Amino acid sequence: MDAVLIAAVVVVGFLGLLNLLLSLAVLRRLRDHEAKWARAGLDRLVERRSSPESGYRVADFEATALDGATVSLRDLRTPLFTGFFSTGCPSCREEVPRFVEYAAAMPGGPERKLVVVSGTLEQGADIIDAVGRVARVVVEPQDGPVTGAFGVQGSPTFVLLDRDGTVRTSAVSVRELASPQVPAR
Repeated sequence: MDAVLIAAVVVVGFLGLLNLLLSLAVLRRLRDHEAKWARAGLDRLVERRSSPESGYRVADFEATALDGATVSLRDLRTPLFTGFFSTGCPSCREEVPRFVEYAAAMPGGPERKLVVVSGTLEQGADIIDAVGRVARVVVEPQDGPVTGAFGVQGSPTFVLLDRDGTVRTSAVSVRELASPQVPAR
């Protein structure tokens, strides 16, 4: 009887060890697969879908900026650089200093830059304080009128608009954008 019990414990131990080794092998393959996607640039594919495509025509919108002014596409000076941030998004907060640097280097004043913060004024206070000196700021709920007009599906998203209100380029990171010295078209 003791021999049967010992044999059962050995078999169960062996099966547990085999299960652990197979799990580690699967994890290693997943890491290798993820690295291959990253090298091919496919890891950002899903994120790119969150921003509008070049040539997308932004619909007119109307919102109230924090300074009390009404903001609409027809009233904004273009070319326009727009940043979309969400208060619950850690990568949005990482992009704020890059946005500020890029926007400050662009020609034109704050009237040629717009920041849309999804969330509440209190939740986005740090973002608003940082970007408020280089851009006009609109705070709206998730899927607000400005976000909807631009066709933005996720944050962070950065959009450069041409004079006619079409998207010149968009990205999920400021680093993906060309030089901030955007020529007027």
